[in-house]
Amino acid sequence: MRMGMVVFAAALALAGCGGGGNQQAAALLACPTPGLLPDAVDLTRYRGGQGDMTALMLDARITGIVNGRCTESRERRGISMQFSVALSVERGPAAEGRQAELPLVIAVLESGGQVLRRQVVTQVVSFPASGRANIASEAVELVLPVSQARRATDYQVVVGFLLNEQELAANRRRGPR
Repeated sequence: MRMGMVVFAAALALAGCGGGGNQQAAALLACPTPGLLPDAVDLTRYRGGQGDMTALMLDARITGIVNGRCTESRERRGISMQFSVALSVERGPAAEGRQAELPLVIAVLESGGQVLRRQVVTQVVSFPASGRANIASEAVELVLPVSQARRATDYQVVVGFLLNEQELAANRRRGPR
């Protein structure tokens, strides 16, 4: 009986050693939570830049981040982060055709707010007869390096529309919808 207790105690001690490493690795690889750029979640495009409703080409809104997950990168030096962007888009009376291209910008920031990487992707939206579409973008993938000095959660990932100066100014005047 005494020998059985010694073996059990040794097994517990070894299990404790292995578990700490797994917890440490899990902490390094924990997925950062992507956020939205408040001034860039709305995209309203007008033909000729006019603010007249008859010139409205499209009105789009980023409604959230969906299908997010992280896995260890192929090189095992970081994480591969994948997610999609949820979009609500309405076709305006001045739109030509049944498709629109929406420019999205994804930025990776360090904890101090400095931009480490910026990526622009274009999402094509096909409008049904109603002229309104709620979609999830194609999957976006980012590879973030991690180490003992920089964990995945030390990064901030933000998403918004790539806006021109007029569109950004209009969003700031209007405020959040």
